[in-house]
Amino acid sequence: MDGERKGAVLDALTTEHYVLQSAAGTAISESGARATGFVLTVSSSMVAIGFTVGNETAFWPFVSAVLPLLFGLGVATTVRLVENGVQGLMFQQAIARIRAFYRTLDEDHARYFGKYSRHENPAEATEALAMLATRTRPEIVSIAATTALITAAIGGIAVALLVVRIAGTDRVAVAYAIGAVVVGILMTCFFAFERSRYRDVL
Repeated sequence: MDGERKGAVLDALTTEHYVLQSAAGTAISESGARATGFVLTVSSSMVAIGFTVGNETAFWPFVSAVLPLLFGLGVATTVRLVENGVQGLMFQQAIARIRAFYRTLDEDHARYFGKYSRHENPAEATEALAMLATRTRPEIVSIAATTALITAAIGGIAVALLVVRIAGTDRVAVAYAIGAVVVGILMTCFFAFERSRYRDVL
């Protein structure tokens, strides 16, 4: 590759590197904003529910309206956060490719574009995960996992309250058990979905 063409390629890659970093930053900002908005909505709703606890006439209709809405909001937020996480990993993989090219330009200065992974010749996905300070299972510690756990808890609580409403307060232990099972099922479904999405890029 002649000097002029190599310079043009380097300029293009530098621009692409900047664009990818900006896009990754935007994805992270969106994820933080969505997660924060969801948590604030849940918190304020729990406070509002607390004011109705002493009035059974107001409590049951209010809970019946609020919990399904929170659950739906949680599902929508979690799905979007998963997509943002996958998108961010794709950006990091592209950046890892560009950094690998930078290391070939000059052996004397290659250390300034050092690998984040401990492997000698890491795959793009391995290097991207290392850049995110994550290993082989990014879905376990993702922002989406946080909102998924809250959403699953809301679903479990809603089902437990429904059992109490139908079977009576003397079935509270059974309601707790059923609610816990629902939480487990929802989290299992979440991890299966998230793993399937990350599998497309890992």
